[in-house]
Amino acid sequence: MADAILGRDMKYPLETLKKHFICLGSTGSGKTVLSKALIEEAAINGIPSIIVDPQGDLASLAMPGTGKNVDKERLELFQKNARVVVFTPTSSKGIPLCVNPLKLPKKNIDSEDAVSVLNQISSSVTKLIGYDLDKDAGKNSQAVLYLLLHDCWKKEIHLTTFDGLSSLVLNAPENVRKEGEAFFNDAKALAQLAKKLKFLTIGEKELMFQSGAQLDMDMLLGKGKGKTQISVIYLNSLETMEEKQFFASMLATELYQWMLSNPSKELQALFLIDEVSSYIPAGAEKPMAKEILKLVYKQARKYGVGCITGTQNPGDIDYKAFAQFGTWALGRMVTKQDIAKVKTALEAVGAEKAEKVLSSLPSLKPGQFFMFCPDLFRDVKEFSVRWLLTEHKTLTDDDVKKITTPETRAMFKLKEAKAAKKEGGIASKGGAAHLAVNVSKADAQAMIEKKKKRMFLFFGPKRETLESFRLVALPLLRVHAFTTKKGIFKDRTERFTLYFDAVEGNLAALDAKGNIKFFETSKLLSLNETELRVLKAIIEMGDNATHAEISSKLGITETAVNDAANVLMRKHLVSLSGRKKEQGRAYLWESVPMKVPLKLKKAVSEEAEVSNSKEEWQEQKPSVNEKNIAVFLRAWLGAGIEDSDIVYYPYYEVKLFGKKKRRLLKISAVSGKEIE
Repeated sequence: MADAILGRDMKYPLETLKKHFICLGSTGSGKTVLSKALIEEAAINGIPSIIVDPQGDLASLAMPGTGKNVDKERLELFQKNARVVVFTPTSSKGIPLCVNPLKLPKKNIDSEDAVSVLNQISSSVTKLIGYDLDKDAGKNSQAVLYLLLHDCWKKEIHLTTFDGLSSLVLNAPENVRKEGEAFFNDAKALAQLAKKLKFLTIGEKELMFQSGAQLDMDMLLGKGKGKTQISVIYLNSLETMEEKQFFASMLATELYQWMLSNPSKELQALFLIDEVSSYIPAGAEKPMAKEILKLVYKQARKYGVGCITGTQNPGDIDYKAFAQFGTWALGRMVTKQDIAKVKTALEAVGAEKAEKVLSSLPSLKPGQFFMFCPDLFRDVKEFSVRWLLTEHKTLTDDDVKKITTPETRAMFKLKEAKAAKKEGGIASKGGAAHLAVNVSKADAQAMIEKKKKRMFLFFGPKRETLESFRLVALPLLRVHAFTTKKGIFKDRTERFTLYFDAVEGNLAALDAKGNIKFFETSKLLSLNETELRVLKAIIEMGDNATHAEISSKLGITETAVNDAANVLMRKHLVSLSGRKKEQGRAYLWESVPMKVPLKLKKAVSEEAEVSNSKEEWQEQKPSVNEKNIAVFLRAWLGAGIEDSDIVYYPYYEVKLFGKKKRRLLKISAVSGKEIE
């Protein structure tokens, strides 16, 4: 993975962020600027970020830098690769964002992890409605909520509103009452708890749970949306510190659940909270977000999630959380207490060197830092953080409204609509979205009889028998994509629908009758943008293309072409067909024959009618990486992604057994045609 350019003489390997990064220094030392520089570098290199912004100064990542010291070339690269979205809980100034604190863990996660999540949810809700968890009434209420949520999790009952939870408090299942008999014998206390839960369904509190796009990690990470997304959660739209604590708690809980289901050995996302001391303070104080943040900081590195944070006073952070950060950036510190807190760690580089650094801390200028990272450097490294590519200013609610473009709002409109449709207290599992099953099993079996091979070419007894026959649901990733073309007066945007086999990754083309055909794109999804562009150029140039010709066509260096071509050859996508000796390193490349569309119009599908009726079938699980599809669409077809979802394509899987071998047929349950 690439290095982050943090200063003239400071390159920091992004992969090191898996072991977390903390910025320490007094007000004005440049902590937030350094954190923003890391986020910019990560975005340029394809790593998305989720940022909790308590002050409003991180939201200005959405504003391109205008100063004379801004690296214009690198800013252009940042704007090309990154999208910054500012989410505003309870407010429509940015992209409104709401949270469902009753969203329970997936059934397949480890029971210990489920207990941690359910305990965090029940504790946070109990505190939000005004209980003190150090007192008996708070402990009792938290126990009631935990037992009810745990029972819902075991039975796969999906709670969607506090009305539903309030009703459960008063009408708890018999098995829950028996399990927690001591907590359910005070009818007055239960009535009070149910009443407090009801208060969350009215007034401004309701906006936190019902207004806007539902909190979802894939949405915040920009999965399937083309550019690398930086999602800033602007907490100034919330009224009280209690609400901010609750939202941060639910965000961290959702992130923790997502990590468990999406492990990665490589860095796949960043999570930044600025001025974290109020969320994870030292000592016995336990605000809502403290325990879940400690768990995230402890576990995140195993799942490829890097955490960045900062604080003015090192002694104000819980020491166990503090110990999880592998890189320290030390800015100006003026108090003896703060300097003493970092002294012990710095002595690992030697007492004399440590003393020199410690004595220099009070005199550091804004933007000057000492970096301490034993995994990278033997010594402490001094550097000055580079000029930001984006603006650095504190934004008001009205500023956020100005920088949130209509295009950004349109991108999340569908998400908001989906969130708004959720009603009622307890939801049951419905049928998966799928194309209609138009061909019955009887009709399909009749087709199979005609397809059985005979003893002779067209006549004689049938020599194949039916070994197995089942209805299968193939998951298709339905992508709502777009292209933007420059016009004389304004840009023109076109929108269209694409489908991908969500198991193999092959691009699928659907017509109005439900017929489906596949392109051979699965091998291309592992390529990066340069490799894809080089491969497409070789195909378009009619093979026998040289490095120089490809370099000229794409506007990249011959070295980049050579590196990409070598990768393509290792993957058996191109081969060497010769060499022009008179042109130096003029290797001739040719592509391996493959069925891949070069023009967008060949790939576009007609929008198919979708049903939600329940069907008895064998459902395959989606496994394709949406980020790879976004890279493919951008590099190969010049398209971006607005939104995506999963729909299922039903087909009959047929296994026939002949005299010497077996044969597999796939017959569309939508159109009745054989799928090749």
